[in-house]
Amino acid sequence: MKSTIHFFSFICLFLLFNCAVDDSELEIPPLPEKEETETPEPEVEDEDTTVIDLELLQIIDQGLEMQDFPDWEKVGTISNTEESNGGNNAAKVSSEGDQLSQRIKVNTNVTYEVSAYVKGGINLFVNQDNSLLEDTTVVFDDYEELKLVFTSTEEYITIGAKFYEQEGRIDDFSIAIYSGDSSPIVDQKPTDVIPSLVDWKVTLPVDEDGNDNSAIDHVDNRYNDPLEINDDDLIGYEYRPYFFAENNEVIFRGHCAGTTTKGSKYPRSELRQRVGGGNNYWSVHDEQYLKTKLRVTHLPVVKPEVSMVQIHGPEDEPLRVQYSTGSNGLHIIWNEDNREQTEIDYELGEVLEIEVIVNHGDITCKIKNLDNGQSYEKTWTSIDQTGYFKVGCYTQSSIFLSQFKSEYDESEPLDAYAEVAVQSIELKETY
Repeated sequence: MKSTIHFFSFICLFLLFNCAVDDSELEIPPLPEKEETETPEPEVEDEDTTVIDLELLQIIDQGLEMQDFPDWEKVGTISNTEESNGGNNAAKVSSEGDQLSQRIKVNTNVTYEVSAYVKGGINLFVNQDNSLLEDTTVVFDDYEELKLVFTSTEEYITIGAKFYEQEGRIDDFSIAIYSGDSSPIVDQKPTDVIPSLVDWKVTLPVDEDGNDNSAIDHVDNRYNDPLEINDDDLIGYEYRPYFFAENNEVIFRGHCAGTTTKGSKYPRSELRQRVGGGNNYWSVHDEQYLKTKLRVTHLPVVKPEVSMVQIHGPEDEPLRVQYSTGSNGLHIIWNEDNREQTEIDYELGEVLEIEVIVNHGDITCKIKNLDNGQSYEKTWTSIDQTGYFKVGCYTQSSIFLSQFKSEYDESEPLDAYAEVAVQSIELKETY
């Protein structure tokens, strides 16, 4: 029995000895050292980092609630006002040059609708690549939603609003993909779009009894005493379909069967400048200035041509800006008989900016297609010493066309017309 116990004790001691070997005698391979790598510096874009972080269609502080509008780019004296459309605050523009804007991210080649609620005189605009993409101008007595539709060609655009003619309020910007179902602003009259129409007289293609020439057989028997409305009588005035407002444009339509003036066989729906408040003339030797934005939206069939801007003298026409779909395209007629093409590509519906400067006996005409950026400029000495401006739709065709133009074998159909949509007019005169 004792021998069995001793043998068992020996086995236990042997096992205990082997399990108690010093750890220092064991060779444990060291862990591999972690290789240090340099964290690469983030690439920095050339553009402003705020642009990189923009989210699609995000307008920051779109309700213009923040004091001094820190998220908006401001020019001039933009101030907060509690006279808001919604919320507690809005932006106020008080003088020429006041403007606020914000850069936002959009998808390219997508049609969007940007809107804001505005009161007073406001120009709503969209810029792209530092050039005007689209704008519209109104004067509202109370807050109304002003909408602007455009198609983006770049990833970033700038939206904004600025002062136009009188103090204004701006609130509640928004932007969305255009659905095509925007309805026109209701009850908008021409003087709501262009308040300065009170400085003009409009000549319409009907007489005061509403007669036109649709039932007349010969040009010599035509009605030639058109209806004319001027000065304060234009406030809130419209005569559809020849003179009315829609979507922040004043529409001028001259149908080819329209009543004409005594001195022309062509009908017109056209403004005549009231120089000094009357049917007067200014001198071409003093400074006179006109700037207008407009679109040609429709042309007659047989002779598809319309005049949009004129200088009319006592006897002659020192300037006429016209468009036709024929070989002349967008062109001017200067000093009565001289015709010159502008070489500007133009399609119906594109916006033209036409600027005319008169001084020291000379006339300068500048034309720019705001949709494609092409421009034209010409200066010449005026054939007349006095004149006045005209803007609108002076249709260059007639239902009697073949009776007084031997080169035409047919006249216009009764439903033919020309149409011009005017967005804005800036006028300065020395009288």
